[in-house]
Amino acid sequence: MAGLLLLFTIFFVASVTDVSAQSARSRGMGGAFIGLSDDESATFYNPAGLSQIQGREASIQAKVNERDIYDWTSMAFTGHIYEDNVESKFSITDYLEHNILEEPVPRRPKYSYGVAYTEDHRSIEFGNLVGGEYQGVKRAVKDLQLAFGTRFPIARRMLAREQLYGGIKLRMLSVDRYIKSLLQHSKRDIFSLGFGLMYHYNDRLTGGLTVDNLIEDISGANTGKNGVTLNLGTAYKITKGTTVAADAINITNTSKANDQQYRLGVEKKFVENDLTMRIGALNGTLTLGFGMNVLPHIRVDYSFYDGDVVSEHHVGAHVTFD
Repeated sequence: MAGLLLLFTIFFVASVTDVSAQSARSRGMGGAFIGLSDDESATFYNPAGLSQIQGREASIQAKVNERDIYDWTSMAFTGHIYEDNVESKFSITDYLEHNILEEPVPRRPKYSYGVAYTEDHRSIEFGNLVGGEYQGVKRAVKDLQLAFGTRFPIARRMLAREQLYGGIKLRMLSVDRYIKSLLQHSKRDIFSLGFGLMYHYNDRLTGGLTVDNLIEDISGANTGKNGVTLNLGTAYKITKGTTVAADAINITNTSKANDQQYRLGVEKKFVENDLTMRIGALNGTLTLGFGMNVLPHIRVDYSFYDGDVVSEHHVGAHVTFD
């Protein structure tokens, strides 16, 4: 009970993300990934999370059902720049971490970077299913995101492993709309900059915060700005293989930004971490998923989201290089 109370307390001082899920793994957890962001999709959710990743990672994700009316595909990659020269000064904490602990802290990157590219095509038929302002509208979105993260040196208690991470995200978004009734094409190009923070209180509890559209430039049709958006999130490891995550999107309720969302997800690892089950909720809508290691460095993920318009099935392949 104390752990749950702590989880919901830290929720209000935690993390941030964007508004739609980016990977099959996060989709299976209801999109609750701001306070976790421990794989290459941190480029999308919280750029601060990039520096907690060890090694290089890449993935490709795709929606696999009804692609004729709703086609979504995404790719992401992350890498690091490490310290050239390791300081030789003696540290009691480092000595204990590398000589006493069962799992020594691995070499930390100085800077981390990530890139993600997504294409989202929705047909006129999909617009008719949605209705309203989308009736008879065809939409194509190209979304390129570049992110950079680093770890800030902070005073920490011996072996508590407190860490503070920060990052920035550059987003270049192109939205092409075709309105059938008017036989009219319109294009909108958006460039925006946001930032994120992530705080590791200990090996179990993390929190994050991101701010989207801090700087925004829009050209083309409908040049009204979306507005600054604040998002919060947290993740808590109940046991070594079980993690609970929760996010709140657009908590400032910015009118021109995406609608408020509340996300909750659980991830449970089995069979020596070779099989992972996931369940979550996005604004009360159920999500399910699983992941399986088919090779030591390759994981396959699947997720199901019972959307209001069409049910969505996503698959993804995740590769770790080193």
